[in-house]
Amino acid sequence: MQEMWSEIDDFIDSHLIPEDPILLQTLENTAQKGFPDHLAVAPNQGMLLQMLIQMNQCKRVLELGTFAAYSTMWLARALPQDGYILTIEGRDTHAALGQENIDRANLPQTIELKVGRAADVLKALPADFEPFDFIFIDADKQSYPEYLELSLDLSHSGTIIVLDNVIRAGDIVNPENHKPSIEGIRETFVRLKNHPRLLSCTALQTVGSKGHDGFAIAIVK
Repeated sequence: MQEMWSEIDDFIDSHLIPEDPILLQTLENTAQKGFPDHLAVAPNQGMLLQMLIQMNQCKRVLELGTFAAYSTMWLARALPQDGYILTIEGRDTHAALGQENIDRANLPQTIELKVGRAADVLKALPADFEPFDFIFIDADKQSYPEYLELSLDLSHSGTIIVLDNVIRAGDIVNPENHKPSIEGIRETFVRLKNHPRLLSCTALQTVGSKGHDGFAIAIVK
């Protein structure tokens, strides 16, 4: 099945995902530095994030989990030239690679990369920090419940929150799996259900070059 899923992703990409020199440069530099590409979103997933930003005319984006900044590039290319991205990465080696790729891209949008545990960075932001229009959470899964609540505090009515990797090849419904990452995702689903600060929310399973996983998507009330 994995071979077929990857082949279909390649078919989608060849027809619907335009080649972009900045995205290609980011992938190539990441590979040259010896980092695996499976930690980044797939191109068709990146396009989905871009379209969500475009549909809602977002200008300010928060990303939790930079890795090599490939997803950051997708987020940035959807923004107007005066757009702003705050991306946060907890691992020093990933942050260094992400910053290098951001610098090489030389995009007109402002991309600020902060290093540290996302919760600590968010809690340290000024009280009057301007809220975000779009938030992409793709960091350590055990912390997703905390990241969701902190993201809501940095949102406004209509903000879109996307959480990546919330299916984990079906492990979320395996009662024998009690890994912190899986328990964190389960708790996130509990919090998303009838959350008083959310207008609506759903989750979608995905299969493709990145295997079997999925997104949760919420709109702030």
